[in-house]
Amino acid sequence: MGRVTILLLAGFAMAGCKEHIGDSCGTSTDCSVSGERQCDLAQPGGYCTVFSCDADTCPEGACVEWRFMPSRTAETWCMKTCSSTGQCDRLEYACVFPNNITMTGEFDPDLPADERVARIIDLDAFRAEAKICVALTPGSAQPEALTETGFDGGL
Repeated sequence: MGRVTILLLAGFAMAGCKEHIGDSCGTSTDCSVSGERQCDLAQPGGYCTVFSCDADTCPEGACVEWRFMPSRTAETWCMKTCSSTGQCDRLEYACVFPNNITMTGEFDPDLPADERVARIIDLDAFRAEAKICVALTPGSAQPEALTETGFDGGL
């Protein structure tokens, strides 16, 4: 009887655990058993998120608006925030500013404002100026490969 109780308690404890925004997933129940987070299977390895977020409503990370021009095509998703690609904890993901993502899903540090497809809509200054973990098009330039070479110029 004691063993059954322990197994039941362990099962309830695991069911109550919530995955974080940006974690990998195979189904939405991997992200939340109560349904407040969904698994975006269009992303490599799945991506725990909240669809249709509003400014400053994400439980963690930032609310990112995609394809905001024209506004009728816009979608919002909670995305994991980061300061470096290592914080994304996933091989296929890079840490970038949303305004550096092209329509084809590539990284472009010099992307003109009229070609941007993503922006953070949060009003909180910390979130509004954050980078996000996103899967870039395979084979495209990676942001840290362009800016952090590790060379000191021979000095």
